[in-house]
Amino acid sequence: MSNFDSNQENISDEKAASVDNENQSDIEIMPFFTWEQQKGESALAFSAFCTFRDFGHNRNIKKVLLSIERDTTKLNRKYNTWRNWSTQFHWNKRAADYDKYLDRLRLTERRKTIESREEAHKQITEKMLFVVSKKLDSMNPDELNQTNVSEWVKTAIHTEREILGINSEEGGNKQNRGKQIEINFDTDFQGL
Repeated sequence: MSNFDSNQENISDEKAASVDNENQSDIEIMPFFTWEQQKGESALAFSAFCTFRDFGHNRNIKKVLLSIERDTTKLNRKYNTWRNWSTQFHWNKRAADYDKYLDRLRLTERRKTIESREEAHKQITEKMLFVVSKKLDSMNPDELNQTNVSEWVKTAIHTEREILGINSEEGGNKQNRGKQIEINFDTDFQGL
């Protein structure tokens, strides 16, 4: 059994995390961007933290080190050093703060995309309604028959429900956001 394995059994990342939790009062006074280099944190310690931070939400010191170091002697030394730095500089809390920050950025970007798409859909719908209105104004009432009038009404209601995110198949109770709708125009609308 390697020295690294025995260290894993004696002092795990979970124990280091519990030490981090005991020092919560220290963390609360940290600046907003806790994942930046901390006062007293060397460039080497910060570089190690960045490697740990960027490993992803399933990160732990053992996984990170095993992914970058194959030499057992260096691995053992680094593990002990990184574990100490992790405790001293609150790596788990800082990495969690970084994850939350990235998630907020993704959500903000997604919200902006949705809002811009909703505006584009609104503009397209307004243009479509204008075209339909022009066609209805120019039609001779004799051209209308039961089939095309009921199909237009059904299509208009369906389109409105889709735009509002109401799924008619579910009795109107469920939202159906993000679904692409398709509108097919009758040949009567050609040339408008």
